This record gives sequence, C-alpha cells and structure tokens, in this order.
Amino acid sequence: MLIFILRRLAQAVLTIFGVMLLTFLLFRVIAGDVAAANLGEKANQRQKAAWRHRYGYDKPRFLNLHRRLTIVDKAGGEGAFNAMDVNLSTLAEALALFIEAPPAEEDPNAKGEHRPQLMGRYVWFLGRDTPIEELTEGAALIDPNWAVPGATTKPASGTRPPSTRPAAHSARSQPATQPAPSQPASKPASAAKPTGPHMALTLSDGAVLHIAVQDLRTCGDLMDRINNHPDNRGRVEATISSRTWYEVFDSQFFHHLKDSATFQTRSLKGEKKKMTQIIADRAPASLSITVPAMVIQFMVGMAISCFVAYYRGTLIDKIGVFLCVLGMCVPFLAFMIYGQWAMFEIAPRHAYGTFFRGNVYLPISIMVVAGLGGMVRFYRTIILDETGRDYVRTAKAKGVTLPGILFKHVLRNCMLPILTSVILAIPFLIMGSLLVESYFGIPGLGDLMITSINDRNEPIMNGMVFLTALIYTVGLLLTDISYAIFDPRIRLR
Repeated sequence: MLIFILRRLAQAVLTIFGVMLLTFLLFRVIAGDVAAANLGEKANQRQKAAWRHRYGYDKPRFLNLHRRLTIVDKAGGEGAFNAMDVNLSTLAEALALFIEAPPAEEDPNAKGEHRPQLMGRYVWFLGRDTPIEELTEGAALIDPNWAVPGATTKPASGTRPPSTRPAAHSARSQPATQPAPSQPASKPASAAKPTGPHMALTLSDGAVLHIAVQDLRTCGDLMDRINNHPDNRGRVEATISSRTWYEVFDSQFFHHLKDSATFQTRSLKGEKKKMTQIIADRAPASLSITVPAMVIQFMVGMAISCFVAYYRGTLIDKIGVFLCVLGMCVPFLAFMIYGQWAMFEIAPRHAYGTFFRGNVYLPISIMVVAGLGGMVRFYRTIILDETGRDYVRTAKAKGVTLPGILFKHVLRNCMLPILTSVILAIPFLIMGSLLVESYFGIPGLGDLMITSINDRNEPIMNGMVFLTALIYTVGLLLTDISYAIFDPRIRLR
C-alpha cells in the first residue's frame, strides 16, 4: 500500500503542476495586460511599469535571461529623483522608466541604505549594442507632432528628424548687401541645453541633466550620453543590471508556483491580504452552508433510495422515479430564483445576506432539494443492481426478511460507489458553491472566486485553483484507500 500511495502522490504532483501551468497560460499569457485591467486603460506606460514591478509582473515569464537599464542617483540630496520628457520627447515614456520604491515600502523590516534609481523594462540579453527599439518595445522616441524649426515636413514616427542647417551656411546664403547677423556667444558646455526634444533628469540635489533624444541608436549611446554629460560629475550613473546563474528562475512562472504552493499570494484589491488569511476568514462561511447541505442531502437521499427500492415496481417506486426525473430537469438557477422569491414573500429579512443566523436555512434547503433527484436516482440504481446478486437470492431462500437483506447486506456492498460520490464532494465543501454564495450574498470562498474573476484579481484566482486541485487529488487518494478498507477483496497495487 505504501508504494501505491507514493506513486499516487507523484501522479498528483504532476497533475497539480499541469493545472498550475494551464492557469498561468490562461491568466497571464492569454488574458492580456493585467496592469491595464487594474489601473485602467488611461494609465501611461510608466505607471503600468511601476505597478508590474510592485507585483512581480515585469519579470520574464519562464526563464530570466534578461537585464534592465538602471539609472542610479548618487547625488545624495533630499529631493525627488525623476525623469521627464521635454519638447515633445517621449523617451522616458517609451523606456517606461519608473522610480524603484525603497525596500521599506515593500518590506517594513528591510534595512540598509537605498539609493533612488530609475528602472526600465527587462530585455533579453541586454547589452551596450542592444538597439534602442528593444528597450522601448518599438515605441517612438519623439512625438510625431514635433517638427524642426524651418522644416516644411514633420518627421515620421520613430525616425530621426532632419538636422538644421549650420549657422555659417545660413549667413552665406543671405545677400551680400546685408551683413550677416551677429551670433551670440555660445554657452559653456556644462550649461548647454538642447533646444529639441530631450529628457530632463532631475537629481535629488536639484540639478537637472538634459539628455538629447536625437541620434540614439543603442543602449550604449543612451548610457554614454547620461554618464558623460558635462553636468554629471559622478552624481548619476546609467548601467545595466547584473544577473547571476541562480536568478535564472527568478521569473513569473516559478514565483507563480512558489506563491501558490505556499499560499503566499496576495490580493490585488482591498486590504491585499495573504491567501492563508483569506481562507481563514471565508472558509467558515462556505462550510456553514455546504456541510449541513451535504449531510442532510446524503441522509435524506439514502432514506428515499432505500424506500423506493424496497417497493420496486410498485406505484410508490414509479412516483418516486418521476419526481426524481422532474427535479433533475429543473435548472439549479430556477430553484434559487423561486426559492428566494418565496422567502421575500414570507420573511424578507432572511432572503439575502448574513445579517441573521437564519439566513443560511434557505440556501441549505435549496442545495438539498436541487441535488436530491440525481442522488436518489443514482443510489436507487446501485441498490437495485446489488439486489440481483446471488447472495441475495440465497438469503431469501434461507428465510431472511427483505429489510434485513437490504439494510444488513445490500447497503454494505453498495458502499464503494457511495464512498466515491461522497468523498469527491468534499473539495466542493471547502470551496463553497459559486452560484449560491454569490446569489445569496454569503461571503465565502465561492463568492470570492466569482469576485476575483470579475476584478481580474489574478493571484487569488491562482490560489483558489491550486486549493481546488490539491483537495481534489487528495480526495481521489482517500477514495482509493477507502476501497481497500471497506472491501477486503480490493488490493492497492
């Protein structure tokens, strides 16, 4: 039995891994931009990048062989470090530069000195020769509405605008009778400010570095333009983040597996609680309706099944089968709608919500009645199939009464399919009922699942799917073990 259990546990691990891989592909790869769903479509690229970094959505999806552009403020001032686009430049927005939050904001127990730094996107094998288009995901560096003074056409999006003519050439092109206008003395290189589109880096000490956008071709060009700026003097450094071999698994998928398996996922909405706290808060509400409903439904279903099976072929059996089929034909939603309507007519305060203890009676009753028809049909078929066995005929020949045969022998041999249906219903006890909890305002795990889907609360959806898969695989294992316990003829091999 031990070898069988270990083999089934290994199969369960592979099954859960497959489920988590499927949920990752559905919720993160296929579902689209999670940041836009949470921040709104009007959020700019820098706001989305900061949100993704905060929740780990900016990491590579499977393997982390990426690096990112990092601009570190070393001025040591008390002001804010920021990057701003000037004169229709879109460089800071295209790079999605965002300020990294201090460790204390992410972890109150974090210690150590923190230097403000602007960070860009992760880029596959980022290096100095990486084209600037890969850092910006193909976005234009200059607003297409910008035009060079004196030019008759606007530069195309993503292309370098034409350079202006030199001042000397302009002077020579004037008539000889008019003297060339005197040119003002140029400012020192350290105070030069680009007249065209540029990115303004505001350092913590108040200094501003104006980084021209024109002629940027590679990541190295941008880094050199920042590091070699005349006003820099070591106060800011643009570099490429370093990676180590063990950080290859620092990706979204592996964090998705780890956080789900340890129930450390946090909600993106509200108080941002951990999954363990959410389960502790909401599981009692789900269990308060699912456990009584399951127990009552099982006891009533078994009683009715034995009763109609005892009167097989009679009018009682036919009426029972008719009512069971009729109950199976009515949709579960119809039971909820008409049941709540009747409760609003009788006792409105008990028809919705959890303000009163008696509010759980209505959803429990609906769950029992809605599932009773299928359960009675299933149990009746099992009992009638067992009554046709040879040992039943032998017991009848020996004079054993029919109730004694039914309740002493038949029910015992019917335990295997009954155990299967009961144990496989256990996962849904903890997870609750999606429709019932949402419809009757019960703050359980089922209602949480519906709310998470509507709000695109992806970590909670992952945690709920993992919890369901875990409990379901454990339930299947318990079913196999119970077979060997209740039927000595079965061996686990």
